[in-house]
Amino acid sequence: MATPQDPVRDELFRDLRAFRKQPGLPSAARLNDLFALTEALGEGNAERAFDELTRYHDEHGTDPRTDIGAYFYLAGYDVGLDTIDQRRRRYVERFVCELSTAWRRAERGLNKLAALIRDHAERSRPWAVVSIFQSGNHFQPFLDFNLGYESWRPPIIQIDGHELAPDDFVVHRNAEDNTRFTNRLVLPEKPLRLDVTFGEPMARLRVIWPMPVWPVWNVVAWTADPRILTRLRTFRQRAVEVSLEWWRQTQPDQTDGLVTDGAIWAERTDPNKVPLPPGWRVDGAPVNPPYRPTSS
Repeated sequence: MATPQDPVRDELFRDLRAFRKQPGLPSAARLNDLFALTEALGEGNAERAFDELTRYHDEHGTDPRTDIGAYFYLAGYDVGLDTIDQRRRRYVERFVCELSTAWRRAERGLNKLAALIRDHAERSRPWAVVSIFQSGNHFQPFLDFNLGYESWRPPIIQIDGHELAPDDFVVHRNAEDNTRFTNRLVLPEKPLRLDVTFGEPMARLRVIWPMPVWPVWNVVAWTADPRILTRLRTFRQRAVEVSLEWWRQTQPDQTDGLVTDGAIWAERTDPNKVPLPPGWRVDGAPVNPPYRPTSS
């Protein structure tokens, strides 16, 4: 099976390999010219990046007999020495194994560590915006996808459990950033379920986007009816679900107690019971005296 392409992960792999080759005990100075590693771990600050890499060592690499532990050992953590060959021979003497065993463990650890750092990195990630607009008894989703040079597959889209087959998913170069690519899907308008009770979904949209690294999800929801709640859930298979839920004890088709301007429903409230700021008033009601702090 081919490995999904991810240039950021590949750069981290190269930087981690270069970091491992350097002499002596590890320090922040080793990160000079290792841009991808410094950016992913320290947002460009070498000291911060080294502290974060040391945290990975403390959490995942204190046992040299593990894969990530073997990587850190051959990188000089807790052992120093001038070359990687010296560290590898010290590893063989200490843990009684073949030279090839030490190297295989460290290479597996290098891959695992690069994947860990890549998955935790805040920047250079694919992201998607899920927008839902409700008006009347219908709703309509818009989906925007933004990615770099990662391998990708089209998203899987489900509405109320039924899978949609959108038109060909083709990405286009972002006009404002030539390192990013975008795609927008405008889904057809769908009816809301009006036979639901309190807390039940009137509509449910699930988007599964199998990217090589976790995408960042953004949700925008605009409902004309304040009785409808928007709920977001994320799932391990790089998926997000957005549902519009009925949040009243009355039936959705009942509009008693609401007023509308033809576009937006609003709950009718007795203005005399609304708490007002000092100095504000409702026409026909007494003016609240303004607040004046007393001098001490």
